[in-house]
Amino acid sequence: EDIGATGDTQNAYNAGAAIGSALAGLGFNLDFAPVADLANVEGSIMEGRSYGADAGTVSGYVAAMVKGLEEQNVTACLKHFPGIGSSTQDTHDGMASLDRTEEQFRAEELAVFRAGIDAGAQMVMVGHTSAPGLTGDNEPCIFSRHLLTDILREEMNYDGVIITDALNMSAISEYYGADEAAIMAVLAGCDMLLMPEDFEKAYNGILQAVADGNISEERIDDSLRRIYRIKYAGMIEE
Repeated sequence: EDIGATGDTQNAYNAGAAIGSALAGLGFNLDFAPVADLANVEGSIMEGRSYGADAGTVSGYVAAMVKGLEEQNVTACLKHFPGIGSSTQDTHDGMASLDRTEEQFRAEELAVFRAGIDAGAQMVMVGHTSAPGLTGDNEPCIFSRHLLTDILREEMNYDGVIITDALNMSAISEYYGADEAAIMAVLAGCDMLLMPEDFEKAYNGILQAVADGNISEERIDDSLRRIYRIKYAGMIEE
C-alpha cells in the first residue's frame, strides 16, 4: 500500500530487486510475492497488503516487482488468484466468498494477474475463497478445474506452477480432510500443495489416488516438469 501510494512503479521494482538480492544471497530462489489482489471494497482483507484498488495502476506495480525479483533469479509468485481483495472475510478463520461477477473479474482482477504473468512470474498462488461468478459453485477456488485449468491454463495460456494457499487454514481444514483436499486440488490443476494440515495423510492420499487410477501418473509428471523448470533453472535442459 505504501509503495502504491508513491505513484512510481520504479519503487516496486526497487523493492523486488532488493528483496530478491537478499534472498538470493541466502540461497533462496522463490518469494511468495507480489500480492496481485485489488483492495477494491471498504474493509478489504487485503488493505495494507495490496498496491491499491485500480486494476490498471496495480498492474504496473505488480509487473515491476516481478521484474525486480526475477532479475535476481528469484521466482515471483502472484497471489491470491483469482483475486481476493473484494472480500472482508479472512480464510484463516473460515469460509469466505467473493460476490464479483465474471465480467468484473475479467476486467479487473484477472487483468492484474495477466500483467504479472506477462512480466515473467512463473508461479501463481490460488486463494481459498469461493468465487461463484467464475467457478459456478461455492467450493474454494483451489478445487475449481474450470478456474485453474480452463481459465488460467488454457485461456490465459499460463504454463507455470500453480500452488495452493496454505492448506492448514480454516477455510480448508475445517471442512475437508488433508487427503481429500490434496486430491481435489491436484485434480483441479494445482501443481504444489502448500502446508497440508496433516502432511503424511495428504501424501498418502495422493499416492493412493494414483494407485487407484483417480489421478494419472502423467498428471503428476506434468506438475513435476513445471516445478523442475524453476527449481533447476539454468542447470538442466528440458
